Amino acid sequence: MDAAVPDLEISYTRTSGTQARIKAQLGDDVLALDCTDVAKASARARFVKQLCDGRDGIDQGDVEAELLRIGTELAKAPADKPDAPEVDGMIIVRPELFNTPELSGITVAARRIVGGKLAGQWETYLRWPDGKREKRRLASSIELADGRSLWLDPIPGDPGPTIESGWTAKARRAWLDGAASPDPVDVFGRLCERIAYFVDLPSDSGRGAGAMIALWIMFSYVYPAWSAVPYLSLGGPAGSGKTTLLDILSRLIFRPLRSSSMTGPCLFRTLHENGGTLLFDEAERLNDHSPEAGETRSILLSGYKRGSPAVRLEKVGDSFKRTTFDVFGPKALAAIAQLPSALASRCIRLTMFRASKHSEKPRRRIDAEPELWANLRGDLHALALEHGATWRELAGRHDVCGAMSGRSYELWQPLLAIAAWIEEQGAKDLLGIVQDFAAETIELACDDATPPADEILLRMLAAAVMDGEATQLTPGKLLERAKQEDAELFRRWKAQGVSATLGRYRIRSNKAGGKRTFGRVQVGDLRRVESSYGLDLGLSQAPQGAPAPQELAPLC
Repeated sequence: MDAAVPDLEISYTRTSGTQARIKAQLGDDVLALDCTDVAKASARARFVKQLCDGRDGIDQGDVEAELLRIGTELAKAPADKPDAPEVDGMIIVRPELFNTPELSGITVAARRIVGGKLAGQWETYLRWPDGKREKRRLASSIELADGRSLWLDPIPGDPGPTIESGWTAKARRAWLDGAASPDPVDVFGRLCERIAYFVDLPSDSGRGAGAMIALWIMFSYVYPAWSAVPYLSLGGPAGSGKTTLLDILSRLIFRPLRSSSMTGPCLFRTLHENGGTLLFDEAERLNDHSPEAGETRSILLSGYKRGSPAVRLEKVGDSFKRTTFDVFGPKALAAIAQLPSALASRCIRLTMFRASKHSEKPRRRIDAEPELWANLRGDLHALALEHGATWRELAGRHDVCGAMSGRSYELWQPLLAIAAWIEEQGAKDLLGIVQDFAAETIELACDDATPPADEILLRMLAAAVMDGEATQLTPGKLLERAKQEDAELFRRWKAQGVSATLGRYRIRSNKAGGKRTFGRVQVGDLRRVESSYGLDLGLSQAPQGAPAPQELAPLC
């Protein structure tokens, strides 16, 4: 446009009708950006104020005239355009962190002085398969070597100037200038040292717990290579170090988003636009029956697997439009009470303990050495970019998980695969340490996954089967025996509830002689349950008999 500032460019992208995304740009610097209805005088005035306030040399009248011209042009333009040709094989990734065979990239917030004011902008750092390193302004697409385009979506709004970049400008410049790729064993060791310096972990599993946390931090920088992400559950009484560990994670993980009171809509919109890793404190409130807690629970449940977005109806004019929000990504949840069972099943659980009264760790200042945190974050960013092909290979490694299956496999495979790779780089016995910790954690989760009432019913049924009483045992009689052991627990139970509970373990009564009994239940059926769910039903003295049916996948 012809204005007092000759290089000022005002461009627009139509969204619908006279609604458009208006951008005012001076060279590479974006001075103003807004989605507005340019046919409305109040909307134009707001944009003019946003652009011109505090900036000398911009003619407000010229800007207003240009906006009016755009509004007139949009009003005359046909609402519908012919369909563009469909494109096959389109590559679409999220801009903040992506890893494809063609390219790896990380987008970070950078600060600039624009027109005498502090402003933020997004910059994308790229690592090509041939080793080339590059920085670009965030754009909606990147042209690849084979002529195709890599499309980035969603494009976030410009970052505020106060948003901290996890990767410092100094470290980014060093990477672009050819700094050597960090040693993964060294990075892993420094992560473990930082964790152990501030947090007392359980002594019986301290090495495994610390290694698991360090691996989870590394995973937060490479998670797009996997289709499911393990959540981290931090449990324990007040004062046990849960919040301290969240503080440590917030200084190390990729794009931390910390919250304990963020509303559901704010949460899914923020995760959709910015991505990153959620740190959720005081997560015991997720057990509430309030609509707010239910909304947050549904978002967290959706974010465990790729392609499972949060779906909401958004008001558009006088109607509603179905809108999806991408909430996929790692999450750490700290709570005094146990998490809701469906959410707990998506978590690797770590039980925290209070430090001893003689421990110096609670008195250490986490921010006493900011350069150490910054150096670690810089190395984590560089590792993520430099080993793009490695992360895709690790996502397909099955040999590290032993006999794990189902949810246990999904939770532990990413961390065990990364542990195996670090061990191959020189970290002795790391995989075995983490595998042992995983086995212990899975066993504890299985114990918690079986409600006490279920275990009592199964144990009493097993005793009846071994004593030859199952042909006379009805669901009602089994309930009477259970009430003798724990009257309060079974106070509100009915016989139908007994049948429904045992049915979940594929143990069913059958009708004979006008009544339903458990006469067809065999020891092998109960051995299958005992093995699959890690229970002790007192079957050790029972004859082996025929082989037990194939084991069920554990619930946990």
